[in-house]
Amino acid sequence: MSLSRSLLAALFAATVALGLSLSSQARDDYEARNEALDDYEPDLEAGEVMFRQCALCHGKHGQGILGGKYPRIAGLPEYYLMNALRDYQTGKRGYDAMLVVGGLKTYDDRDLMDLAGYIADIEIDLDVPGPEEGSARSGRRLYKYDCKTCHGRKAEGKSRKDSPPLRGQYHEYLERQIQLFINKERIHADDPEDKTFVAYEPDELTDILAYIASLDDKDDD
Repeated sequence: MSLSRSLLAALFAATVALGLSLSSQARDDYEARNEALDDYEPDLEAGEVMFRQCALCHGKHGQGILGGKYPRIAGLPEYYLMNALRDYQTGKRGYDAMLVVGGLKTYDDRDLMDLAGYIADIEIDLDVPGPEEGSARSGRRLYKYDCKTCHGRKAEGKSRKDSPPLRGQYHEYLERQIQLFINKERIHADDPEDKTFVAYEPDELTDILAYIASLDDKDDD
């Protein structure tokens, strides 16, 4: 038996309404969780203890691994670390090692704040090489056109956009994330329809990565 057009339309409208309701509820829950942490001061000593598990992959000082198999996390801002940790915890970003080795399954929001606070507080001097090919000059123009608005003029990241810093990160890691965005295995800018990278040729993306690698991650903003 086929459904009438009016019934199909009604079902579609109900589904959209439910999706919007769930999305709104998720945002409300997320904001409520953040508000509950407004007055919480991270316990850096507790964060240091938890970080020992992270260090197994990301290095003793959070420096990651040359070649970007595991990214540098030292000094990343708390807002980004909290978002990333929650995404791994909920499965929005999938990587079993973060749950098993990192132990995220058992952490509550305060634990995550302790860990994020400790990692954000780590200071290291890390000279990250750029790609062997690529023009930083050309990449600067492309970066300013498409990346600056969210990631900042000097790739320092922006808290109001929930966007991470890019400078000081291994270009191989950034390249892998771009491919995940292109393949829709990760959502870029919280927009499933985002097509930021589709129009770029591979050599243009390499130029952007070369430009990012040329930036000083200690430069004041």
